[in-house]
Amino acid sequence: MRHYSTASIPYYERGDRMMKNSFQLFARRVRSDWFYQYKALRTAVDWVIAFYFVIPLMIVAGYQYYSWWAAQPSWFSWIPLFLVGTVFYLFAWLGTIRYFVEEGDQLFLRQNRRWFQHLMLLGYRYSLVLQGITTLLLTLVFLPLLVQTYAFGVPQIVCFWLLTYLLKINLGLLRQLLALRIQGILLWLLRVVGFAGLFFLYQMLVTGVSHSANYIWAILLLLLGLVVFLSKIRLQEKGAFSADIARERDARMRIVSLMLIRVMERKRKPRRRRPLLFRSSQRLFKGKGAGNGIADLLAKSFFRNSTQWKQTIQFAVLISAAMFILPGPLKITIWILAACVLAFWRKSFCKDELTAPFLNLFPIQDTAKHQALQLTTPILVLPALIFISLCLGISFFTWWGPILMVGAAIPLAYGTSSVFTSWY
Repeated sequence: MRHYSTASIPYYERGDRMMKNSFQLFARRVRSDWFYQYKALRTAVDWVIAFYFVIPLMIVAGYQYYSWWAAQPSWFSWIPLFLVGTVFYLFAWLGTIRYFVEEGDQLFLRQNRRWFQHLMLLGYRYSLVLQGITTLLLTLVFLPLLVQTYAFGVPQIVCFWLLTYLLKINLGLLRQLLALRIQGILLWLLRVVGFAGLFFLYQMLVTGVSHSANYIWAILLLLLGLVVFLSKIRLQEKGAFSADIARERDARMRIVSLMLIRVMERKRKPRRRRPLLFRSSQRLFKGKGAGNGIADLLAKSFFRNSTQWKQTIQFAVLISAAMFILPGPLKITIWILAACVLAFWRKSFCKDELTAPFLNLFPIQDTAKHQALQLTTPILVLPALIFISLCLGISFFTWWGPILMVGAAIPLAYGTSSVFTSWY
């Protein structure tokens, strides 16, 4: 009896023998993805962490959620609907639509056009269901606030969920289509303009939902028709195979990339021969000793780091914009929390810089590093905190508000930094 090797059989013909249809191939890839995410979580959350932290946290969260239904907390009245709409809009902007295509499909599976198109269609439907479930879960989390504070009824809750869900699907399709047709700075500008414009439009629609406006249902029908239209264009799009592979790879690695974000080596950008700030290497802190020298190093490293500046500007602008929206008592709370976040953020940055390989060449004691940390952290906190404090003072619409809040920013920066740097 002659035996034939399956290696000589084309991939899609072997697939016909191993699997009856493309749905089995899709189901296998979905199971593989879920199992991969499970294994990634297992590396970070073992049974000890689950038993002593995750499970008690879930119990406390469940009890707290039940208590919100039993009695409305007083701080619910401090949360404006605009802030809730912002959270849902950011959720709608994030995420993607997957098609479960792989690199090996280019060699074999794409030859079977029927299988390949059906695989993409199944992946698209899977993404629709998954996005609908995650949107529903987020709505359930905010349900006590929506019902008790804003008096949402069942039609309004359903309308709010549908509005966020349909917007999320449309945004996912539009981003993919734009990325296939436009590249570079123009794509970035379109995304920025689209993000800002759709944000205010979404807030208007959320306000319409809260007032049970009749035009909202017409908007939902329009969004549904747009989903159907964009879906047909996207599924028939040619030349998107490489982009779909890259997107699928990123989606598969979403949990692993979060865990490895601090240890993965990234390609360093070429640096200037002379930095824009502190070109003459002048001393920033007076005094002698290793602590002052290291403090100079940490401060200059931060102010010359473009990534830190970009993230700081984004954080400061977001918090400052919230100051003009939030009620008075909540403004002060967010202001203090922002100072705590900045102090912890700057401390983490400095500790990372202190682990640089070239510093290990010198016999520097931990006491000197701790002294440098305490000396540098408030200086790094002040720029962003002063800007936030200035916007907070302006939001009070008084002449003394900006002066008072900027003056209060200095002791707050030093106070929070002192607390977070009290240990090394």
